[in-house]
Amino acid sequence: MAEKSPVEVEQVMRILESMPGHAWAADAGGRFTYVSANTLAYIGELAADLGPIPDSDEFGWRRVVHPDDYERVVARWRHCLESGDHYDTEHRIRRWDGVYKWFRNSGLASRDPSGRIVGWYGTTIEIDDQKKAEAALRDRERELSQLVDLVPSHLWRLTPAGEPVFFNKRMVDFLGLDIGDVHRPGKLSLATLIETIVHPDEVGQVKDALDRSLSTGDSFAIRYRLRRADGAYRWMSSRAEAMRDQGGRILQWYGLCHDIHDQVRGEEALQRSERRLQQMIDAVPSMIWTAAADGKPTYVNRRLTDVTSATLEDITADDGSLYLSVVHPDDRDAAKQAVARSFETGAPYLMRYRQLRRGGTYRWTETRAEPLRGESGAIVQWYGVSVDIEDLVNAQTALRDRERELSQLVDLVPSYLWRLTPEGEPNFFNKRFIDFLGLDIGDADRPNTSRSSAMIESVVHPDDAAGLDQALNRCFATGERFFMRYRLRRADGVYRWMEGRAEPLRDDRHRILQWYGLSQDIDDQLRAEEALRESERSLRQLVETLPALIYCATPDGTPIYRSQKLSDYLGFGLEDKDEDGKSRLVNALDYIIHPDDLAEVKEKYAHSLSTGEPYARRHRLRRYDGEYRWVETRAGPMRNSEGEIVQWNGVCFEIEDQVRAQEDLRLAQERLARASQAASLAELSASIAHEVNQPLAAIVANSHACQRWLVASPPNIERAQKTVERVIRDANAAADIVTRVHALFKPSGDTRVQTPINGIVHEAYDLMAEEATRRRVRMTVELEGDLPPVALDSVQIQQVLTNLMRNGIEAMEATASNRILRLGVYRRGEFVHIEVSDLGPDTDISESIFEPFFTTKEHGMGMGLAICRSIVESHGGRLWVEKSHPHGAKFIFTLPIGETASA
Repeated sequence: MAEKSPVEVEQVMRILESMPGHAWAADAGGRFTYVSANTLAYIGELAADLGPIPDSDEFGWRRVVHPDDYERVVARWRHCLESGDHYDTEHRIRRWDGVYKWFRNSGLASRDPSGRIVGWYGTTIEIDDQKKAEAALRDRERELSQLVDLVPSHLWRLTPAGEPVFFNKRMVDFLGLDIGDVHRPGKLSLATLIETIVHPDEVGQVKDALDRSLSTGDSFAIRYRLRRADGAYRWMSSRAEAMRDQGGRILQWYGLCHDIHDQVRGEEALQRSERRLQQMIDAVPSMIWTAAADGKPTYVNRRLTDVTSATLEDITADDGSLYLSVVHPDDRDAAKQAVARSFETGAPYLMRYRQLRRGGTYRWTETRAEPLRGESGAIVQWYGVSVDIEDLVNAQTALRDRERELSQLVDLVPSYLWRLTPEGEPNFFNKRFIDFLGLDIGDADRPNTSRSSAMIESVVHPDDAAGLDQALNRCFATGERFFMRYRLRRADGVYRWMEGRAEPLRDDRHRILQWYGLSQDIDDQLRAEEALRESERSLRQLVETLPALIYCATPDGTPIYRSQKLSDYLGFGLEDKDEDGKSRLVNALDYIIHPDDLAEVKEKYAHSLSTGEPYARRHRLRRYDGEYRWVETRAGPMRNSEGEIVQWNGVCFEIEDQVRAQEDLRLAQERLARASQAASLAELSASIAHEVNQPLAAIVANSHACQRWLVASPPNIERAQKTVERVIRDANAAADIVTRVHALFKPSGDTRVQTPINGIVHEAYDLMAEEATRRRVRMTVELEGDLPPVALDSVQIQQVLTNLMRNGIEAMEATASNRILRLGVYRRGEFVHIEVSDLGPDTDISESIFEPFFTTKEHGMGMGLAICRSIVESHGGRLWVEKSHPHGAKFIFTLPIGETASA
């Protein structure tokens, strides 16, 4: 590479000495070989004192680098010396007067043809103003983020289509959501989210309300239960309104969920929900250039050419202005005017514009230029540096957008937000609060325009003002969270109930920096609650005045409510009979249900609780005076929208008089049936006698004639033989009459079909259930599973079963307790055994009880068991009787299975 001439070297040195920054050069070991004079003057040091300190790991420039930055800077410098990487840092440098300012330090390695590092060249540009601007933007964003996250409510935002795009941190923590999912577009589905976090009873209601608001654009307001991260549901008052553009088109939905489950006083200070914005990219290499006094470019460094692809010849070939060919067309006029003004007036040049880069893209660039003047004060040369600020501009734009978005969120949430100084002076109200109070927006945004006590007197209801002032002052003095309900005057003079909350924001020392508060309009809520309480009182009066005994129970049957009528009827309250070790349900049933009915009531009630089937039962209930009265109890399940039982509701009617009337009616019917049966039997007997009498009379007459013919002398054998033939004829006629009568009562086997025996048993049970209840007999059934069908006449077998069951019920008439009738069906080989046993007194179990007209009953005919045995035997089975344990009788009959029946 050709060496530069002294003139060129002098020109380069003049460029370096006059540029609005600091230039330096170092050898491969990091020793400074050149430091611009203005740099040395700025730091008040000698170049020789800045390099590596002999016999030490330190550098002499430690004295000018801020102590907090030195270790980081020296580590980067050593790394670059070893690796040859581009050296780029941001750190603070001490000026000669001891003041530290921020600088961006950039350096590139110079290599020989073999690639070995022979030296370093770099620039140091002051960025102190840029750092201060970034800090101001971050402070403003942090303040707005704090306001959104510290308001004691859950804030959220939806797209116009209703998809969630933002939750404040308080809501994210409450729901236990993943913060990454919340801020990732399209990650959360609103429908799925509602089904996950909203109580199942309100899911449909919330969906309908949201769909209606999203389709109509109307405001959204609803109360529902929201599931907290620990699984507990808490009631929320949720509101949302749409933000529209000038054309009325919905841009966003802004909403708030306010916890109204209880008055929470223990919430911690709000956490920031947003991370600090990413800092601007450090150490972007600078682009250095010079121009003559008239503005004509005279030099551009290699970095500018590498970045923009523009050479000095390209720039000079333009219209004479400073490389306007690389400036974005939209920024070119402004840049041209700024450059012309600086060149004309000699004022320093500062301009931000979009610069054309290699590849055809534009990036934001900040260019600074200052003139170098001669001894006479005339401008000799212009020196400038261009720095890539694309990331900074984008970050500033994002910060401004974020600030604007957070401001919109604060102003559009359907609540009133405010902020106070640590002393209680108001210094912020959101727009909704300003509009509500009718304040002047200029006064509202001007800090300390009014003492809080003076404002309280003007906008708070006179009856609430003193209490509110005292509560606020107590919070200011102690730092406790503020909560109170009070009435606030609207701009039109109307007072509305508010629920006010406030929490302090503290620094690391626990000192209060600000008070952040929220006032929620609860006027409609209070009115609705009062209407609900009035409705509840009305319903309670209705329940207590109904002519019935009403109760409610949990899904497992535990009593949770009794009407006053029922409590008075029983003579004790809901918890009066509770005992340790037993459930309230068991205690209550044991005390109020008649012992003979208790087992069956428990069985039926348990069946209803396990299956969800309605419960209906007649039983005896113990009244307050100890007397048992017949009642009819019915209970049905109340289910939620998913079909789950949430409560059992029951009603009980006393039917003592009805049961007694039915018993009297039954007895009358039985007497009438016996009279009718006797009359029918007498009529049948007369008919049979009439039919049989004629052939019998003929037999008697012919027998007498035969006798006369035989005793005659001589005997008339021929005439006697003819008379005997007439006797035989008349005897056959009588037999035929009896056969026809017998046929009337003998069923045909043609009606037998394969039938499940369990169904016949259930039908007989249902037929006898009412009579068993009336006679206070409890029936139990035990059926063996998988029984095969049996060929039978269902009417005849049902007649056998009902006859045996009625006999067993009547046999226990004189038994004082344990009136239990048991039915059992079992398979024994090729037969089905059906057993009917009672616990009545011991009775005759001989075969004589199956004989016709044998009876142990006062008014019995003695035909029932004979007919039953005849029917069973006609089916190929057998009927007998055994003693039951511990007393009573057990009747057993068998029926053949399959082909045996048809044999």
